[in-house]
Amino acid sequence: MERGAFSKEQEKALAVCVDDAIEAKGILELVDGYAAKATISLIDDKVIERINKVEIKVELGKMADAVIAKDVEKVQNIGSGIINMLVDIPGLEEDTEAVLLEGVVKTLVAAAVKKLKKDA
Repeated sequence: MERGAFSKEQEKALAVCVDDAIEAKGILELVDGYAAKATISLIDDKVIERINKVEIKVELGKMADAVIAKDVEKVQNIGSGIINMLVDIPGLEEDTEAVLLEGVVKTLVAAAVKKLKKDA
């Protein structure tokens, strides 16, 4: 049985995404994909595996599929939903909290996408 939230196929596909995003030179280019795969597997097996909420693991799997499909909007929506499951801001209604966290996630993802496009 697989551990964490990602299937082996998702881990491999995510590693390709990371490898494509990182422009290394020389010998580093030969090993950065392997390093990405090892890092993703380690995080999935050792960190994500410890998450007790099954619904968060399911959502992480869906988010991995959205990343692989390069569906930025879906990544943003799923990511903000996951964060909302994990965070409780005292004094804010759940709906208000969700809107706030969605705005933060969309801003961060937009900044990352802009940086990746600029570097491409």
